[in-house]
Amino acid sequence: MAADAFQGFRQGKLWFPCRFFTINAATITLMAVAMKLPVDLSDDMSDSSHDMVAKMISILFLVTMLANSLPSLGLMNDRELLMNIIALGILIVTITVNVLIQFSIMLPFPVLIQMLIFIFSLLWPFPVALTVPETRRILQHQYEELQGLVSNHQEIKFSSKALIRYAKKYWMMAKTGNPQFAIACSPVSSAFGVLCSFIACSSFTLFIILFSDTSYFQRGKYIFSDYKWSIDVILILQLLGATVGSIAPIFRCLTATSHFKLSQKLSKNRLNVFRVEKQWIQRLQMWKSSHVSSHILGRHCKMVFHNIKNMIFNIFIAVQITVVIICNTICLIPITFLIFLSCTYYFCKSLLRSFKEEADESNIHMRSEMEEYVGYVLQIELKAKLSKKILRNMLNSMTRLLHESEKKEPDNLMTLLKKSTGFYGVIEFDNEQVPPLHPEEIESCWSLVAVTLTAIALSLPKTANCHVKGLVASMREGLQFVTHIEESLNANSELVKARKAARRVWTDVEVYCRWLQIDLQNKARKGKTPKEILQWLGDEAAKIVIQFKTRKNVSLDHSLCKFIAASCMYKISQTILLHCNRQENLPTDEELFEWISTIIADLLCACFTNLPRVITMKCHEDAIEKREDNIKTAASGGPRTSV
Repeated sequence: MAADAFQGFRQGKLWFPCRFFTINAATITLMAVAMKLPVDLSDDMSDSSHDMVAKMISILFLVTMLANSLPSLGLMNDRELLMNIIALGILIVTITVNVLIQFSIMLPFPVLIQMLIFIFSLLWPFPVALTVPETRRILQHQYEELQGLVSNHQEIKFSSKALIRYAKKYWMMAKTGNPQFAIACSPVSSAFGVLCSFIACSSFTLFIILFSDTSYFQRGKYIFSDYKWSIDVILILQLLGATVGSIAPIFRCLTATSHFKLSQKLSKNRLNVFRVEKQWIQRLQMWKSSHVSSHILGRHCKMVFHNIKNMIFNIFIAVQITVVIICNTICLIPITFLIFLSCTYYFCKSLLRSFKEEADESNIHMRSEMEEYVGYVLQIELKAKLSKKILRNMLNSMTRLLHESEKKEPDNLMTLLKKSTGFYGVIEFDNEQVPPLHPEEIESCWSLVAVTLTAIALSLPKTANCHVKGLVASMREGLQFVTHIEESLNANSELVKARKAARRVWTDVEVYCRWLQIDLQNKARKGKTPKEILQWLGDEAAKIVIQFKTRKNVSLDHSLCKFIAASCMYKISQTILLHCNRQENLPTDEELFEWISTIIADLLCACFTNLPRVITMKCHEDAIEKREDNIKTAASGGPRTSV
């Protein structure tokens, strides 16, 4: 819970999405372990006030855990949701029954009423779970409609401005279309936030009282407790957990309350506690009206069966509506406070506006930008409009991401790309005059060709060390983009094998200046000419291919990578030899190094022309859970290579 709170503050997401503390088998098991005290019926609380207080704090701690993990329900599919809710339900029912047996006997009536309110809140995750499938369906439907609108009315161009606008539209759709965000802004989540504010105040106050009371730590106080000294450890840890765990629900409540733009009509709707949206009961109504095949004989018996079924679902629907109404009523506390603050703010703003009538250009620009992207907001309640503050924060988060991306400009890569003269190098490295050594030659990929050319360039003698280091640094930056493009566009199994071979070769080239365990600068140290080195590399590659033909079953995966890399090396080295032979004068080492660098630059430029397509593909991610991360990846990759 602390990790989720820290992550939310760090990313500026004050609705605190669940990333670390989610409802699953592990967390439900941890909840069961933490609830050892409340389910212990063998402990007589009449003899120990410490045990009674600790059991009450345990229930408050459980409420904060459920409040923290509530948005994680939006990440689950139907099967995961069913399994986790059943497991959570068994735990909640067990705890509730045991706690009611103990508290109804030992607690005073006023304290019992307060605890019953918190015990009742343990049931709130179940109504939310019933809305998750419908919420996901509504958000997905709106996303598909807006996606079609964007695709029909905008043609993606190579300009960075067009790509940034395109990414911002999908960013708004991804941010507001997150089911976790919808649940975090629901009345149940806000009601949890109000309860957690009381829990945090009570826990913090009790924590201060315990440590300020010196008599609390005196000996002899454990004489009536079965847990002895460990009761203090449990109490302190759960007080800390309840206090820290209340941070996220409280901020979610404040965020949800300020989420929508206030208007007279919306204020009336939000103050109407008896207003229940259809998604809360739609799943139960669907189950109620669905046909259930039964083997009951007789018309009268079937009528009784269906009446009982309808009565059970009517009870569930009534409970669902009751929970929503209670949560809406609890939400009146922060809503009333917000309306009061808003009225005060607008009154003060109107006074200041009478003294200052000049418009701020930055505010005008931000207002026009918000008007452009407000149509790409996904929300369950179509009548409610997002507040300007929420829209501004969402757009600012994308703007900050783009600015951070621009600061990480790959300078070495840009220096290399300036050498490009077009796409000549794409054709030059793959010469049809060089026949393959193996009839079953596997297709090469961008990264493998670029890495092989780099290996050849490093093997050339009499090349300035600064040029070699510059090429390696450029390739290090360039391969990040090339790999990203290949993984997005090329799902072909053969190209996957080629990419795997490229990764292995690049590790050797970058770290050890070797190609398949062969020292690339060995021949250069012996005074060999570039032509002799190229012939030597081609011969070594041919040997590896021949070995693969005769020993296919020896370390198949490793030998296949070597075969792919060797086939590529043979073809490229022989192509460069043909280029050298066509020249009237053999090129010098520096000239050949520059020519290979130009070929690499042409190759990378040709590869980078696929970036707009990759960015749009990343924006079109169908999985709800991956949309925001994919758009972040696309935004961090696009502007950096726009020049």
